[in-house]
Amino acid sequence: MPQPRRPRPEVPSSTELRTPFLETARLRLLDRTPDDLEFLISLYADPQVMRWIGDGSIYGRREVEARYERIDAMQRDPAHPRWDGFKIVTRRADGERIGQAGLLRCEVDDLPQVEIGWWLAPSAWGRGYATEAALALRDYAFATLQLRRLTVILHAENRASIAVARRIGAVPAGTASYRGQRVTRYFVHAEPGATARDRAAS
Repeated sequence: MPQPRRPRPEVPSSTELRTPFLETARLRLLDRTPDDLEFLISLYADPQVMRWIGDGSIYGRREVEARYERIDAMQRDPAHPRWDGFKIVTRRADGERIGQAGLLRCEVDDLPQVEIGWWLAPSAWGRGYATEAALALRDYAFATLQLRRLTVILHAENRASIAVARRIGAVPAGTASYRGQRVTRYFVHAEPGATARDRAAS
């Protein structure tokens, strides 16, 4: 008599096996690895995503690969802090990659600042994921890094990202020069003792 087949154990995805940089109720923020390259290529090739990034141009595979290699070499330097750079945003429920978000050292108006930014795939829009990731990054910046201010760089027409910026406490700070372009800038100021939970309760 044939034996019933045993169900195969579920194999965790590559994202589920990695140690998160940050976790939230629904998300994990992970250090980027070569396993993420195909996902990043898809993000940079999507006109809906790139519309609000830089000059709005999409990137081809070779450009993304070269960019990844440059950033990877920089982030592997022992002197480079782990927090400085985009993290891959995944859903905790299934390990699916849905975007990238992070804290980045940069220069705005020729002055050193720390930027907070986020990009999500269109399939993840409208579900509060960007706000959830940004709140976690903001709280880490203020509580762990002891920063006093974060900078948000936006296109003035990008209403969705402006809404996210406001939800994390950002206030308008005029325009500024950033990577050769005039951009809309917001500031997020530290509030002693304020966390995402505190804001949700207020």
